[in-house]
Amino acid sequence: MNDIELFLKWKHYIFSIAYRITGSYVDAEDIVQESYLRWLSAEKLSIQNHKSYLGSISARLAFDLLKKASRKKESYIGPYLPEPIPETAESMDDEKINFAFLVILETLNPTERAVFILRELFDFDYESISGIVGKNTDNCRQILSRARTAIQSRKKKFDPDPKLHSKLLMEFSFACYNQDTKSLTHLLREDVIAFSDGGGKVHAARIPIPGIQRVISLLARTTKKAAGTTEIFFGYANGSPAIIGYSKDGPSIVQIFTTQGNKIDTIYNLVNPDKLKGFQNKENLMKLGFLRKPTVFEWFSSYWKHFISFW
Repeated sequence: MNDIELFLKWKHYIFSIAYRITGSYVDAEDIVQESYLRWLSAEKLSIQNHKSYLGSISARLAFDLLKKASRKKESYIGPYLPEPIPETAESMDDEKINFAFLVILETLNPTERAVFILRELFDFDYESISGIVGKNTDNCRQILSRARTAIQSRKKKFDPDPKLHSKLLMEFSFACYNQDTKSLTHLLREDVIAFSDGGGKVHAARIPIPGIQRVISLLARTTKKAAGTTEIFFGYANGSPAIIGYSKDGPSIVQIFTTQGNKIDTIYNLVNPDKLKGFQNKENLMKLGFLRKPTVFEWFSSYWKHFISFW
């Protein structure tokens, strides 16, 4: 196996580490490229474990970028959300991590995040982690303990039923399309909260919007504005069902939500074009099964439910 083949063997592994540490599709792609350049110039005969070597390169580059990004986030305009990637539950690798969990990881400092991901998701030993984050092994163990506690306090106890999640997605999409506030009232929890990440690049709410009435008002304004200029698809982002909107210039929104019980409790609206790079190639994503248009049956079912609720 030549150098290129060896690198390609571990390319997805390198990307997975970089993406999970940085939360950025673009940064992860850049790290893959930089890792390749370093791999080409490395003395291969001295490398005993190619996977470990490449993983460590990716982790160091990602950790350095994460520290720089943490300073930029302080001046970021509006809520800062991770970059979503097209990834179905079936296509996700062994280091599964959904979008809502990526949001939780944003509450950790860079060292906590890197230590947690490298140990919990990729099973790095403490000596390797120590060399990457610049802390001794005992400190790394303490940092991991703090990160676990912080995550556990924010993590939901139960994962949503995939079928229910997909059903709510369809009904939510249809209700927004029809400006059906009555149906939205039944779909959303009273304490629902909406986050919109525009990054100052496009118009978006600069603070989280809490409460069912305020969220419904936000959805009514945004969907009315997008009507006629946005083509809607259903797909997956980080293993969760998502609504993906395209305008003539490319992806314009990725909308993801979480549920509690049988209602929607959190809505994530990603509209910053810099964070939608993973959904850029619409045709290719459709071929791969990451995007699809709603079927006539699905729209009819949602319409019939809407018709009954109206009466």
